[in-house]
Amino acid sequence: MMARPYYMVVALLLLAEFTRFGEGTPNPGFVARITGKGLEYAHQYGEATLKNELSTTKMHDLSGSYGIGWLGSVNYVFSGMRIHRFLLQDSQLSLHPGQGIKASLSDNYISVGGNWKVEKSFITLHGTFDLSVDGISILVSLNLGKDQSGRPTVSVIHCHNSISHVSVEISGHISWILNLFHERIENNVKPILEQKICEMVRKSAISRLEPYLRTLPVTLMIDQIAGIDYSLVGAPQVTSQGLDTHFKGEFFSRNWNTSVPFDAPPITLPQKHDHMIYFAVSEYAFNTASRVYYQAGQMKFTIQNKHIPLDFPIQLHTSSFWAIIPQLAMLYPNMELELETSPESAPFLTFTPGNVTFMPVMDIQAFVLLPNSAGRKSLFQIRASTNISITINVNSTRITGSLTTGSELKLELKDSNIGFFNVNLMESIFNYYALHTVYPSLNAKLEEGIPLPLPRDTYLNSLEFQIHENFLFLGANVD
Repeated sequence: MMARPYYMVVALLLLAEFTRFGEGTPNPGFVARITGKGLEYAHQYGEATLKNELSTTKMHDLSGSYGIGWLGSVNYVFSGMRIHRFLLQDSQLSLHPGQGIKASLSDNYISVGGNWKVEKSFITLHGTFDLSVDGISILVSLNLGKDQSGRPTVSVIHCHNSISHVSVEISGHISWILNLFHERIENNVKPILEQKICEMVRKSAISRLEPYLRTLPVTLMIDQIAGIDYSLVGAPQVTSQGLDTHFKGEFFSRNWNTSVPFDAPPITLPQKHDHMIYFAVSEYAFNTASRVYYQAGQMKFTIQNKHIPLDFPIQLHTSSFWAIIPQLAMLYPNMELELETSPESAPFLTFTPGNVTFMPVMDIQAFVLLPNSAGRKSLFQIRASTNISITINVNSTRITGSLTTGSELKLELKDSNIGFFNVNLMESIFNYYALHTVYPSLNAKLEEGIPLPLPRDTYLNSLEFQIHENFLFLGANVD
């Protein structure tokens, strides 16, 4: 429950460490933009969270001793202290390019209640008290670093606070003894509270914010083949309205490691501020995914006769191809065929305004299955090309896609061991095979999608997306 307010803080904290990176960093495959509306959400949610947390905070005991005239030295203890009331007058969360994030709270009020106890020799007196602290001001500067594993760490590099006035109302049996040195108690409590406030801020950063920062994914494993690298590639671009954070956004193989032979195109984000957060997903991210799965052999498909519906007039059998390739049925009568398809190279997606397309060029190798399990023999090889549109879908945690089949395969004979034949007559057959076997397999992979780099327990709503030159632009609010 307490995790969600830190989502915006996580993004903001990226400023502090990475504003020292210079220019020359590679183009990102993924950009996250926090708008002024998003910062205001973080501000308001942070206030509510702070109030809720303070209402359940138990403060450490305060103790000391004073000398009071004829009574001599008197020991006192204030214990069981809890915050009864917290009034937040003015709070701000601000970005400072080149410096980091600053959070300030000014002119605040806290009311604390608890128990008191006084000891003098063998005499012990006790009662209750109410402590009022006025004019509390806190200024905190945060910095983000890295541990040896490359994950983010957070630290409080500066904390300053001040208290204008502390007053104590004491009740209980013989409370007049404490009232004798009322002012001295108040003056002693003030510096102790000032010290405790910054101590509490630092402990909160270590115990709450830093562990939550570690849920911001640096790498996400997609499956047994691929993962995606969400490490930062450069300095966020900070303005008075918000900030942009650049991620690598690159798919990698879990089984081999080679550098990507192409660069991400530049991304120019539209100036939109209606949503709390915007994401730009470069076509680079999708194309590095295509490269990984292609090199892993995941784009190779084998089409067998058992994959063809029984009611389809052209089965993968030599007798079915009699009218198209007469010599095939004569050379290999009553034998089954098998097709192997694979792209000539990794098919790349192209993003243009309003459209996502890719133009795969496929090699289709035909084999005849010899009788008595004697293996198979190569018959011919065809090059197939087409232009396919992709429909993009977005949900609260990931981006998915599906093929929009429209353009048909265009065939070209590359090689034949059975003589020349007219491949144009085969186009409708191979289009059917692709539609019912190859495309469903590709859609299953596209449906798995690309997960967004969101911290734990963070979900998007009010989704809106557009397709721009080279990238997908997604706007959303945050739960």
